[in-house]
Amino acid sequence: MSDNDGAAQQPQEARTDELVRRLRAHIRDNGFMPGEKVSSERALAERYGISRAQLRRALAVLESQREIVRRIGRGGGIVVADGKLERNLNTAESLPEIARRQGWMLTSKPLTSALIAADQSDVRLLRLGDGRHTVLSMTRLRLLDGEPLSVEENHLPAQLFPGFAQLDLTRPFYALFAEHYGLRVHAVDETLECVTAGARESKLLNVTPGTCLLKIHRLAYAPDGTPLERASDIYRADRVRVTMHHSGYLRLSATKTAPDPDAFPPAVPLSPPISRT
Repeated sequence: MSDNDGAAQQPQEARTDELVRRLRAHIRDNGFMPGEKVSSERALAERYGISRAQLRRALAVLESQREIVRRIGRGGGIVVADGKLERNLNTAESLPEIARRQGWMLTSKPLTSALIAADQSDVRLLRLGDGRHTVLSMTRLRLLDGEPLSVEENHLPAQLFPGFAQLDLTRPFYALFAEHYGLRVHAVDETLECVTAGARESKLLNVTPGTCLLKIHRLAYAPDGTPLERASDIYRADRVRVTMHHSGYLRLSATKTAPDPDAFPPAVPLSPPISRT
């Protein structure tokens, strides 16, 4: 690098640092809360009398430190962050895709997989009918940038998903439904509750026993109302924010017509954890 190049770079870095300080002060002085939209790129560039390229360099600094998130789509813009993943209830969009759009990398680690007898709740909620039925029970650990985020337990109707356990279970399940079985998740019904960490959750999520966790119960349905999945996700409450509004992303599950609410019973908890060898 020449002396002239270094001289040119230093003022640019200084201008970026100064803009970062001004943006932080703007967020602090106006009391913006995590999850709250600050403004759009265009409005901020006009406010400070700079180009959007200059603004983006400063925003990249803030985003790299998890202080903001830049959202796309309707309702997008610059949003205050606090290092938590924001997750909307009742969305069929995959968690890895939600994380990617917020600048995170989410991976899944399969822990258990077994064919088990369906319990009464499985029979009722998955509409398995009369007779003896089996479900594929699977547990995965979800990691956000390599750190524990949640433990996911899924029950799938075995007759709908033969051979599912032999697929790559690190991938999003809904993508596997579509690719290998021609089944698309059309609607999701979820409920949220607070639970405390037991010995199992403490070990997997790296928290102390008794820590408050967030538990989401989920039922997923095909377009014709056929239940495809019954699941329970237990999240570290210090790593996720759950919203009940559209999070500003272009949801992959967006449809023009809303499903018939009478066709989908509310989600209820899975039965107590099943011991496996």
